[in-house]
Amino acid sequence: MGQLFLVYFEGAEFSSALEEMIRDYHVGGLIFYSIAGNIQTLPQVAQLIAAAQAQALVPLWIAIDQEGGPVVRLTEGVTVFPSAMAVAAAGSLAKAEAMARAVGTELKSLGFNLNFAPVVDVNSNPHNPIIGIRAFGSDPKQVTDYGLALWRGYRQAGILCTPKHFPGHGDTDMDSHLGLPRVDRPLEALQTTELRPFQALIRAGAEAMMTAHVVMPALGSVRPATLAPEVVSGWLRQRLGFQGLVLTDSLTMGAIARTYGIPEAAELAFRAGADVLVFGADPGFTPAIQKEAYAHLLREFRAGRLSVEQLDRSVERILALKRRYRLGSPCPPFPPSTLESHQALARQIAQDSITLVRGSLPPLAPDPLLITPVPLLGELLQKACPAAQVFSIPLDPTPEQQRIAQEGAQRAAQVLVGSLETWRHPAQRLLLGSLPPEKVIGLALGSPYDAFALPQIPVYLACYGTTPVSLQALLQVLLGQIPARGRLPVGSHPEGSRSR
Repeated sequence: MGQLFLVYFEGAEFSSALEEMIRDYHVGGLIFYSIAGNIQTLPQVAQLIAAAQAQALVPLWIAIDQEGGPVVRLTEGVTVFPSAMAVAAAGSLAKAEAMARAVGTELKSLGFNLNFAPVVDVNSNPHNPIIGIRAFGSDPKQVTDYGLALWRGYRQAGILCTPKHFPGHGDTDMDSHLGLPRVDRPLEALQTTELRPFQALIRAGAEAMMTAHVVMPALGSVRPATLAPEVVSGWLRQRLGFQGLVLTDSLTMGAIARTYGIPEAAELAFRAGADVLVFGADPGFTPAIQKEAYAHLLREFRAGRLSVEQLDRSVERILALKRRYRLGSPCPPFPPSTLESHQALARQIAQDSITLVRGSLPPLAPDPLLITPVPLLGELLQKACPAAQVFSIPLDPTPEQQRIAQEGAQRAAQVLVGSLETWRHPAQRLLLGSLPPEKVIGLALGSPYDAFALPQIPVYLACYGTTPVSLQALLQVLLGQIPARGRLPVGSHPEGSRSR
């Protein structure tokens, strides 16, 4: 039964607590988090993985969230690629596939064998607080094409990936880490939008999927998909024909934890048809909850209330994939020249992604004023343009900060304004909308929907995230060193491309 459990742990060394989970609970895998203290340096990570594998009778899944853009756990000594939306804006399926191959190659060299990526949610809700630029866009075909490209790249690298979050998290207006989202779209809309990328990946041969903690009544359930047999066994397995490994999203996320007990949720997820129960480093929980869930499931199996035949089927899937991906094999070497080529690819994707959403970009003034909630952008600008002035603001600037920024904008010849998810930060939107529009160049540092929320700003660029390569590419466009050649991957109006 322990093979069902993919667990988190605390600390950067192989501890007695981790040894106990492997030796006594026979867990099927581990997930690494920086917030749990698992990641300090690359040699430390590799050594920790090797120590864990050495203790396992059955080789472990060693998992991580390394999507690119805002969701990466490894940031030093590896290539940090732009967000999925930036990848789509760059317009090259070949580069997208190469990106996944690069990420997979770097992960495998450290001992990872499972990446919780790519996100194939169709971001049809511009106010989605958790998907956004993690998605390839708002068009189902585009999301499908790029999802397939990344899946191919990960396979080529020998890394199992988990397209997520089935049956779709793109039309939600709530973060499932905090609460339980609900999508009330009719079945026809779900089939043409949300389900389409997953269906294509299943047809192509995807071997694993991750479920979403989202309620979709049109699929026949009042429970979140992760805990719903109508969704997992009914839609994913029977209607779409998926025969691979079903992994849950973290069972300690708010969508589950605020509604169900964690041990009970683990039982419900198994009953629904999940093969792997994932426990993440979510606030409010310690690794002890994993032992409670284990004990609860063991009692249910021994009492005959859970199906041993179903357990056998799940473990057969797990072991078959572990053999196929040669878990426990020595890590391949990773030459520095390969890292250099991966970083060049990341720069190229970032440069190709910068999008002129509207207007005509004027030359950069010798002494522009930059108003930004992202300090790194200010640092990069001042290195390239020493006469530039930078005024850093929080996501929600105070009235006094707004007044100072407005006075600075009145004096400046040119004003660059960085926006970051303004729909969630009304004070930021109020400030940006109050600046003299004839002087302003808008910079969407996260979601490109900011450009549509601030129509009074005549010129707007989008860079789809604050990873260093994306900010550097944005600066190159502002300096006139490269053109803005990206293509907008979302519907070009405030409500995106939603169809009801």
